[in-house]
This record gives sequence, structure tokens and C-alpha cells, in this order.
Amino acid sequence: MFKIGDFSRLAQVSVRMLRHYDKLGLLTPSHIDRFTGYRYYTIDQLARLNRILALNGLGLTLQEIADLLGDGSEVPVDQLRGMLVLRRKELERELADKRWQLASVEARLQQIEQENDPDPYEVIVKSLEPLPVA
Repeated sequence: MFKIGDFSRLAQVSVRMLRHYDKLGLLTPSHIDRFTGYRYYTIDQLARLNRILALNGLGLTLQEIADLLGDGSEVPVDQLRGMLVLRRKELERELADKRWQLASVEARLQQIEQENDPDPYEVIVKSLEPLPVA
């Protein structure tokens, strides 16, 4: 068993994050010393923590992850697929919004550039030979 600090170093996450996951019920310590309050984790809990981190990295909220992982049993593939499809749609919508915002910013920049151009027309001065008029 690992103390919370050792487990956090092993998993490369902060102690604060482990306490937060415990508070949410995502990753509860396998043992809490009733006298000292020290939290202890097992190496088996590293796999669950890695799943939590991977799902969070895909953009799922901690509540969605808690609902998905539930009691610790294996995640149904159909349920995971459904959540990832929803997440993909959210990201596509966000991407479309960002593209629209970018186009608006570019249009405004172009407008500002044109307004700051003192002479929007190109003037060419030519000198011509005089032509006799009949």
C-alpha cells in the first residue's frame, strides 16, 4: 500500500487532485487510518486513476466520468462510445463557433486596414507626347 504522497508521485498527479477525486467518489483510498487520517492506495487503483485521467483528457467532465465508471466494474463499450460521440459533436460545434469568430476577426482586421489606408486608389502619373490637333 502507498501513502497518498507516494501514490501521487507514482501516478504523477497532485495530492490535492487525489483528495478531490476521493471527495467526488471517483477514487476512494483502499484504506484510511482512523487514528492519523492517512490515506492509502493500492497499485490496482493506478489503473482506475489512469482511466479517469484519460477520460478527462478526452474532455469528459468529472461527473460524466463518475457516472461512466460507477462502482468500478468494467465500462460498457456502448456507453463509452455514446459519450464519446456526444463529446465529438460538442467539439465540432465549438470548432465551428471558433472558425466563425476567426472569420469575423479577420474581416474586421481587413476593414481596419482599409480604413487606415490614406488612398485606397492607386494613382499613376503618365507623361504623354503632345499630339497635334487638326
